[in-house]
Amino acid sequence: MPSTVIWWGVVTAIGGALFITFAPTALNLMMVPNTDQWQSAYVVLDALIQIARTLLAPLGAALIAAGLVMRYLDRRLQGERIADRPRRMRWPDSREEA
Repeated sequence: MPSTVIWWGVVTAIGGALFITFAPTALNLMMVPNTDQWQSAYVVLDALIQIARTLLAPLGAALIAAGLVMRYLDRRLQGERIADRPRRMRWPDSREEA
């Protein structure tokens, strides 16, 4: 599962970078806003593109980071015996010190 999340993060980040680069140009080539109706459609599509441009790259980075954390935790918790698992820090009990 961690490798799948990492790959989805990489694909999302690359797709977001390509979208940031080429979406405005593609929208301008596809639509020439010379009438009121096309101007309204252009405004709506431009708003959707701006939302996608804002969300895709950070989402890809977050997925990559989540996959790396999952991989780290999987390695830490692989031990078969209880002694192989990571130790948790505990505050010393006041009765144990006395």
